[in-house]
Amino acid sequence: MTIQNEIAQYSNGAQFRRADLHVHSFGDVGSYDVTDLSMTPEGIIDTAIAENLQVVAITDHNVTGNVRPALQHAEGKNILVVPGIELSTPQGHLLVYCPTPDKLEAFYGKLNISPDKKTCHNTIPQCLNYAREFDGFGICAHIDRDGGFERAHPKYDAFKQDILDTPNLLGLEVTSPENSSWFSSEDDSADRRNCASLRRKKLGQDEEAELAKVMFSDSHSIGALGHNARGDRRLTRL
Repeated sequence: MTIQNEIAQYSNGAQFRRADLHVHSFGDVGSYDVTDLSMTPEGIIDTAIAENLQVVAITDHNVTGNVRPALQHAEGKNILVVPGIELSTPQGHLLVYCPTPDKLEAFYGKLNISPDKKTCHNTIPQCLNYAREFDGFGICAHIDRDGGFERAHPKYDAFKQDILDTPNLLGLEVTSPENSSWFSSEDDSADRRNCASLRRKKLGQDEEAELAKVMFSDSHSIGALGHNARGDRRLTRL
């Protein structure tokens, strides 16, 4: 065997998958604020593939009805659909993901959702604790803009710390790359640095550990899918 053939047997290292895990869909069982008729589950999956996305999630506001159609349309295609939802809680928006649509729907059944589907009356810690029962995890959505928990709950109090200390809160979504240091040891804000330090101590983590910062599209129209808030194609890769 030649050296070249021997080397060729081994992996070439990590493979990165372009992901957009914050997408809204149209319809009676989609997000109430989506008006783009092309944002059907089928349209989202086909456009995601064209946008070179390998992982995608439909995370509608307080509803889950278009998750199963997206999964069905993705069968046999080169894309992974993660069952998800965006919850409009009193402390800000929360993205929740579960491994299967059955578990997502079982989780959803425990929530207190308003009749107009515009509000989730459960707190973020309550939602995350319910999600743990179904192997789910959460990401606080767009924390650096309206609807995010930094603006919805600006105090750095015990309740905010309860949110950050929840073990299955695995990430914070930012809309600007300049805010990727938030809630880390590199944060300019002493309050946010302290919150991050308290989380590490509570969860027994290393000093270097921090919540992952992610950036997705939060798209409400087909043209925004696969693009960040600035309109370029810089999104999180897994």
